[in-house]
Amino acid sequence: MKFFITLFLAVLISVPTPAAIQARDSWRSVRTNNLFVIGNAEPEKLRQVAVWLEFFHSAFARLVSRNVLDSSTPTTVIVFRDDPSFTPFKPLYQGRPANVAGYFQPGEDVNYIAMSLDPRERDPFSIAFHEYVHLHLRDNVPGVPLWLNEGLAEFYGSLQFSGGEALLGVPLPYYIRLLRSEEMLPLTTLLGIDSRSPHYNEQDKTGIFYGQSWALVHYLMLGSGPSGQDQFKRFLQQVSRGDDPVKALENSFGMTLDALEKELNAYVRRGDVPSLRIANADDPQAYASYTAMQRQALSEGEANYYLGDLLRHIGRDEDAERYFKQAIALDPTLTLAHAALGHVSLRHKRYDEAKKHFERSTKSPQHYLVHYNYAWVLSREAVSSTGRINEISPENAAVMREQLLQTIKLAPQFAAAYYLLALVDLVRDERLDEAREMAEKAHRLQPKPAFPALLLAQIHLRRSDTANARALLEPLTRDSDRAIKDEAQYLLDSLNNPAAAGRSTATSRGPAKASGALAVVEPVSTSTTRTLGGDASGGTTAIRDGRTIEKSGSLLSVDELLARYVEAMGGEKAIRAVTSRVMKGTVDVPGVSRGGSFESYLQGPNKAMSMIQAHPFGTIKIGYNGRSAWSQTALGVRPVKVPAELGSIQRDADLYAVLRLKNNYVKVTAPGMSEIGYRQVYVLDLQPAAGAVERVYLDAKTYLPVRVNTHRKIGNTLEPVEIYLDEWKAVDGVQYPFSFSQRFAKLTLSFTVKDITHNVPLDASLFEPPPVK
Repeated sequence: MKFFITLFLAVLISVPTPAAIQARDSWRSVRTNNLFVIGNAEPEKLRQVAVWLEFFHSAFARLVSRNVLDSSTPTTVIVFRDDPSFTPFKPLYQGRPANVAGYFQPGEDVNYIAMSLDPRERDPFSIAFHEYVHLHLRDNVPGVPLWLNEGLAEFYGSLQFSGGEALLGVPLPYYIRLLRSEEMLPLTTLLGIDSRSPHYNEQDKTGIFYGQSWALVHYLMLGSGPSGQDQFKRFLQQVSRGDDPVKALENSFGMTLDALEKELNAYVRRGDVPSLRIANADDPQAYASYTAMQRQALSEGEANYYLGDLLRHIGRDEDAERYFKQAIALDPTLTLAHAALGHVSLRHKRYDEAKKHFERSTKSPQHYLVHYNYAWVLSREAVSSTGRINEISPENAAVMREQLLQTIKLAPQFAAAYYLLALVDLVRDERLDEAREMAEKAHRLQPKPAFPALLLAQIHLRRSDTANARALLEPLTRDSDRAIKDEAQYLLDSLNNPAAAGRSTATSRGPAKASGALAVVEPVSTSTTRTLGGDASGGTTAIRDGRTIEKSGSLLSVDELLARYVEAMGGEKAIRAVTSRVMKGTVDVPGVSRGGSFESYLQGPNKAMSMIQAHPFGTIKIGYNGRSAWSQTALGVRPVKVPAELGSIQRDADLYAVLRLKNNYVKVTAPGMSEIGYRQVYVLDLQPAAGAVERVYLDAKTYLPVRVNTHRKIGNTLEPVEIYLDEWKAVDGVQYPFSFSQRFAKLTLSFTVKDITHNVPLDASLFEPPPVK
């Protein structure tokens, strides 16, 4: 059923306590390549937030820097329909909900954007854009000062799209009026404000801070002369390197802070703030990511989990726990809620509770920190009252190894997992070659490798490699950490004079007496510093776009995949029960037009006609009457004769195409698995008799198509196109995507299905070519 859509392509006060009852609202989700959006807002508004956030994602990447990398951490956006439903989930300031209409909360496992659709003085989309800027700045300009963070967010948050252009730096009359009517802050004050300052948190002070931050960024970008944007990029690059922001500002713009303050005041008084019109329709990547969209309803348990996890990430653990427990009560198999409760329990040192929840959650693959923290909690059972590891049971050692190996598989650069695995081997006095290898990797990866170095020295001693042990221990006796220094000195003294040691050494055959410091090392931060244009090591972030094929592991055969595909679509009986289909809906051309329409008619076994009406195409029809194909545009009617184009239309017209893939294609293969966004997919390659291979990506959980890569004729040119299929629903037992999008190099079409009807009589003339005038 991936095929029926492609006919269109031939063209073209007291703190409110969050109550779990709120999760009983209708909560829905939209998943795109870069975002997971959930909310209790109306479905269409939720879809719009997802679409425009993704549109903005690509626009901001192109406008703000040379190459803004995608975040390696997934992002969840929670959209509340109004401020009353949002208020219980706001961060607290002095015990009360902060005065925010939206916020960005980063995390090691997930980033959150939370926002209300109450318009207030601003377009709610500008709030989403504002918060999304924070995400990009966090990943690409570490250490950015608060005024710059909020000023850039306000500046780009007002971005407007019209046709094939974007308008950057749109004047914000509210701020202009405010800055003219109130005394502006001295720049030294503005540049020194942080997240604890009253100007950032108190309602009567926040306006001037946000307004002046916006005005300063606006002046630097658009008001300081024709070279302002290049100077601003140099300023950002210096800040990302760790330079002092004030000095970077003065160096990049060639003026003192006093001179800049005078220029800014004059700029605001004039009120003649320019905007920049930037063409975006000619950018092949402008709409590359948001077109992959999946929509579905959330269960009450899932909604409780996500609301609780938002609260957990803003530090409201007590409220978060109530949501997690409610989620588990509704769905005891919800592993995400168990994992989150494990994190909360661990943070409050309730290790027995953490162990129970981590054990439940790791029955299936989780975020790498869940697997690591489960192993770490088990290590606590081996720590004595004096803080030393005495022994690890064989049962716990086996589980810890399993969890740590899974952690390493998911996060190969996570030093703590290698460290803890080496410690398990040392304490168990087994697999010492593995212990040495793991400790060496931890030593290389850890920014401050004193702990791994000390552990590696103990492993060398256990393996009777005294030379390497001594080489590691001697520098550690001068370490600034007293615990490291004392332990290293003791081991070195024991090595020099074993008889003088008052306790067994690491070279003995008894249990390893690792220090308390070694035994209770906490999970380390995994944050990385990335600058504009690349990460700290000069590398790039992998984009999960379906191009990389994994051919190892347990893969399904072609016949198994096709069978599961048919079953996912509703099964052969339901599919064959359909003798005709009529589909109608709307079509948008992002960045160009909205509100077009389309209609599709199929009569079994192999007649089809599709019509699209949308600006700038006008009316276009494509048809096949069982013998010949035709197309009609403003230029007239033409027969379709080219073999590749004709074959494509014939396959699209097959009402039972999903059952006949091996008949309709000369070769069908299954090269392996891949990822699109955060989705695991199986890959099918379909070779037609004429034309290029078509590639189909099947969701590894549902076996429904996620994306199709193929070629279609646009004008006189055969161009590649990516087709995304989303929001699947059953009609008479057969599954259809009620949202689908097609992305060419310079054009994207987004379709929304409004109605599908089966087995209605259709006039045979519908499929015949119109008479030539």
